[in-house]
Amino acid sequence: MRILGAMLCLSLVAGCSGSPEEPDAGPSAPAGPGVVDCGHDIGGRPPGAGSRLILDAVVLPTARLQVSDSGDGRLFAKAGLLVRAGTAVELTVDPAAADTTIGWGSPGPEGTTIRVPACPDAVGWLAFAGGYHVPRPMCVPLIVRVNGREQRAEVRVGADCES
Repeated sequence: MRILGAMLCLSLVAGCSGSPEEPDAGPSAPAGPGVVDCGHDIGGRPPGAGSRLILDAVVLPTARLQVSDSGDGRLFAKAGLLVRAGTAVELTVDPAAADTTIGWGSPGPEGTTIRVPACPDAVGWLAFAGGYHVPRPMCVPLIVRVNGREQRAEVRVGADCES
């Protein structure tokens, strides 16, 4: 009985949501994407020149990003991610951009889909360090999802976009 009680207690502490590395995303959230830790916010300011506001919640750079060798055979472009506080967002690299990943946090997840939760204690704008890993300079196509809405965007990672 003591062991059963201890197991129940551990389950309650863990939130009964699976592994401690992957927070419970809720029934409507997609499985598998990396989640940025709200505690990795480096302090955001309202969007300014050289940026584009997507779905009134995510700010992406409009300038061509400079790339450097990442040491793993790919290139890296450093670019922070700015997200409106209290808004959950998801960014996905379009599958057409093979071998491209995104990632933000200190350190944070890297993958083809990254989620930022609503960060309940935050106010204003959140900023996360990170950027884009690409096989070559390219226009990175992204799909941004916020509150059931979706918008496509492009980020100039060492190259210009045609559109």
